[in-house]
Amino acid sequence: MAILDPYSGPARALNIALRTAHLGAMALLTGGVAFGVPPGSLETATLFTVATGAALLLSEMSHGGGWLTEGRGLLAIAHVGVAGALFAAGQGRAGAAAALVVGAVGSHLPKSLRRWSLRRGTGDPGAEP
Repeated sequence: MAILDPYSGPARALNIALRTAHLGAMALLTGGVAFGVPPGSLETATLFTVATGAALLLSEMSHGGGWLTEGRGLLAIAHVGVAGALFAAGQGRAGAAAALVVGAVGSHLPKSLRRWSLRRGTGDPGAEP
């Protein structure tokens, strides 16, 4: 059971604040990577990006158990997986670029694609699996 109704005004405000903080942290991290800032100097931006991203994932998952099998959940997994793998492999620029592209695409997909589900085979949340 969710602590806060994910569709309530306070939950929406929290989600907007988390998303804004995540974009800001990601901007600092991506800019630092692009301009060759030593990784040690980017630790705070990296930590803040990861922390706000994890909080966003938890917030999004509170919308229902099917979230992970929908387009939006699958793109979130791809966003984290691709970026994390590239950063772990020492490919920070590619990881930052991948995170930006996958995140931007996922955020701007039509609702029918964001809500499309592997289980339901449709973007209609009322359809039976």
